[in-house]
Amino acid sequence: MSLKTLKDYDILGWRGEFYFKVDGPKVFKARFPNKGTIKLQKNQEFTSRADMSLWSQFKTVKVDDPAIEKLKVILREMDHLKKDETVAEQEFEINLPSKTQYVILQDEKENTKAKLRIQATRTRY
Repeated sequence: MSLKTLKDYDILGWRGEFYFKVDGPKVFKARFPNKGTIKLQKNQEFTSRADMSLWSQFKTVKVDDPAIEKLKVILREMDHLKKDETVAEQEFEINLPSKTQYVILQDEKENTKAKLRIQATRTRY
């Protein structure tokens, strides 16, 4: 995962404070980072370690049954003086299992982009 912004989101021009929210099936939700924010100034980029993930889930799927998982990923900018602003939002359909794919989540003006890796592998137990 990587996140880059070309815009200055803070009122005073210091830095933007970003976080991700993921809405999964039914009532399952996640936030990344769990506590705190990703702080970026204008033209700055954040790149996560390879083992960080926004969402993880195990699902039992029978061999011949097609399975699709829908996840909604929301990128928000936190501001202490007003309500958190939704920068970008997109729903992804993930076929289980599937090859690793890279997707881009970006705002309408393309000022802030997040590159996400979707990996849905098969495991045996």
